[in-house]
Order: sequence, then structure tokens, then C-alpha cells
Amino acid sequence: MPLLEIKNLVKNYTRPDTEVLQGVNLTVQAGEFVVIIGPSGSGKTTLIRCINRLISPTAGEIYFEGEPTGAYRGARLRKLRTQIGMIFQDYNLIYRSNVMQNVLHGRLGHMNFLRSALGLYTQEDLQAAQDLLVAVGLEDFMHNKAGTLSGGQMQRVGICRAMMQSPKLLLADEPISSLDPASARIILDQIKMLTTARGLTGIINLHQVDFAKAYASRIIGLRLGKIVFDGKPGDLTEEMVDHIYVR
Repeated sequence: MPLLEIKNLVKNYTRPDTEVLQGVNLTVQAGEFVVIIGPSGSGKTTLIRCINRLISPTAGEIYFEGEPTGAYRGARLRKLRTQIGMIFQDYNLIYRSNVMQNVLHGRLGHMNFLRSALGLYTQEDLQAAQDLLVAVGLEDFMHNKAGTLSGGQMQRVGICRAMMQSPKLLLADEPISSLDPASARIILDQIKMLTTARGLTGIINLHQVDFAKAYASRIIGLRLGKIVFDGKPGDLTEEMVDHIYVR
């Protein structure tokens, strides 16, 4: 059974005849590291946000571990989101809080209301957060306010927060778009390292084709809301890249 299955997914934001996603079908097996490429407006972010139900599809269905998620509401939807970690393009941190607190926020979905409201984390949670910060080289910054960090450092905090959810699937929406090449490579190295070490499945949106080829086990090419390529990095030809990006 695949971890994730998407069937005939359609999403429009305005008129019914203006579809951002046009009948997308995609199956992802556990352990894959999938990179989605495509130009701005191709539907990459919409697809990612439909998977974790940050937005609702217009039509079609998404199955997670064999279960259709379209009707999930309330507690069932919150439970789904604990199993799907998310790394955001704009970091989505609480800048006035320190690094450790931002990472620990990844556990809130696993806690009852009282414990989450009071910030009553277990010793195991505190140790796990510290271990993650050590793994990404931020152990000396855990008491710094998140807003004082560089972009690359903030994204590493976002990675740790997502990992604190103990997810089965990790999503990342353009996690290196605002970073220089050296910082971008560090971020992708750490995402790949942590997903591999924990046996997670990853789906990452990227603009940079060279990074997609270097890190992906499988590449999906989106153009105008449709999948036009689905294959191994070595099978992605320059002609297909030109087609995806309509050069």
C-alpha cells in the first residue's frame, strides 16, 4: 500500500474554468524522496498544501495510508497533520520566541490542550529538540530569539520543528528559494540526512533543476497544473526541462 495516493486532483481559486491543478494523479511509496519542479504558477505550492489540507481541493481525492482524507475535520484533521511535517518557504517561525521554543512547537499536536497551553513538555521532548539542534549545528543558538538568526539558520529551525512532529511524510515548499547556493546545499543536505536516518518520505518543491537532480530519488515535473514528467533524475533530459519550463 502506498503512503500517499492522489487521484484526479483539481483545484481552482476563482472561476471553475481556471484550474491551478488539472486532474493530478500521483502515487508515492514510503521512503521515496520526491522533488517537484516547475515554473512559478505551475501548481507546486497548491499541490503541497492540498496534501496536508492547508487548502481543500476542488475535486478529486487524497489518500494517506490508504484512507481518504477529504472528509477529515476537527480531531481527525489535526491527527493527520501530526503525521505530515511541513517546512515553509518563509520559515513560519515565531520570531520573538527562542529557537528551542520554536522547535518544541512541533510537539503541540501530540499534546492535550492544557499541556500545550502551559508549554508542559516532557523531558523526552526537551532532549529530542536539543538533539535535533545539535544535528543541524544550532546547539549554540537554542536560547537566541528566532528573529535574530540568518535565513539559513531559521530554515534549520523549521526543519527541526517539522521533525519534532515525528511525521511519516515531510513536505517542504521551496525551502531554499531565498538562500545563497552554499546555504541551500546545507539545508538540502540536512533534510535528506534526517529523512533518510528516520526512514521518512519526503516531497520537496524546488525551482533549481540541478539541486533536484542531485538530491531526488524521483522527480515530478509540473506544467500548467499537470504532471508532464515523472521519473528518475537521470531520465530528465534538457529537452524535457525546456518543456516543463516552456523556455
